[in-house]
Amino acid sequence: MPDIKQLLFPAATALAVGFGLMTYDKMRGAEWVVSPRQIAEAKAAGQPGYESRPGTVTVLPIRSETADALPFKWAMAGIVAGAFAFGAMRRRAKAA
Repeated sequence: MPDIKQLLFPAATALAVGFGLMTYDKMRGAEWVVSPRQIAEAKAAGQPGYESRPGTVTVLPIRSETADALPFKWAMAGIVAGAFAFGAMRRRAKAA
């Protein structure tokens, strides 16, 4: 029977990795090709919209094609990190 420490450490690791990756993706704007913030900044500067390429002006936000898969990416990264931590804790417990 695993000790409570052997269960809490992998769970904490999984949550930290999952939420850390989510924070990283949110900070870099991974869910947007053109974000609402970029359009608002362009309109505040007096432009009709965000100019993504020369001659191409975007006036509505555009979500990334992979935006719907991001929560699965975060969850899988957390699960894998938790599994590695659980495996490491079990090896250390067997060696002791």
